[in-house]
Amino acid sequence: MSSTPRTPPTSASSVPALRSAHARSLTRRMLSGEGAVELTAYRAGETLSSAVHGVSRTGQLVVADIPNLFHSLGAFHTPEDIEVRVDIVKDAADHGLNLRLASVHLLGTLRWCRDTAQVEALGLQGRVADLVHDVGPRVRVGVVTTERVLLHDCSGVNAHGEAVLVEASAAPSPADALADAVLATAPQLLANVADAVLDGEIAGWAEPLDVPATEDLTVDPVHCVDVDHHCVSLARFAGDQGWVVQVPLPSPSEASPLQDSSRAWHHLLGSLPARLTADLAS
Repeated sequence: MSSTPRTPPTSASSVPALRSAHARSLTRRMLSGEGAVELTAYRAGETLSSAVHGVSRTGQLVVADIPNLFHSLGAFHTPEDIEVRVDIVKDAADHGLNLRLASVHLLGTLRWCRDTAQVEALGLQGRVADLVHDVGPRVRVGVVTTERVLLHDCSGVNAHGEAVLVEASAAPSPADALADAVLATAPQLLANVADAVLDGEIAGWAEPLDVPATEDLTVDPVHCVDVDHHCVSLARFAGDQGWVVQVPLPSPSEASPLQDSSRAWHHLLGSLPARLTADLAS
């Protein structure tokens, strides 16, 4: 790929359904426990950044925290409801790349559970359930109620109603097999996939990415920054330009008899134009 100035493909506007589905999927995953959470009791001006979060089987946003002497006596140490702002941030999967992938923000009301019976009734799962299991009754578990969730990513802002929490309660398991498959792909082939999207040769879309002047990205011009059961996100760099490139995976109907996302990834690679794989055949 040359360093000639380019713009994202015009085909981006032809895939609104894919973009919307990806944004909603990313929101569900982040609510379900991906990323780091921070709660702010904004009326008291206090912040809690040591909690873990997730969504219960009953579709409620839950947080868990182990109180200590430093932060157990402030605004968060109360049996009363607390008005909070919740911020969840998710960085690129490639930790060598200093890139904030997305953030989720919401305003809501936090209520701590009063006893173990209330905690058990939530149907905890994921990291919150693991913390309660490992530490026991010392863990405080709370429920945050909200009506609106905002996702911020490089494509802009997406607003979701509280129904996204119910969807997040049944979010699929982490796409570890897909992540392994993408990371095992030759870097040049990953770059070719990103370029094929940028050139409008395969389905997908891209958003411009600011490239810090201090970053030397010539050695690794492509990075996998996120994987989803339905989409692979790549960061592509050329000269002083950069893009986050979204590569949708074939749906089950298109990739039959594929049954998982890692096989869908290999199916996508196998369907690339021959010129993109010819130089990798040896």
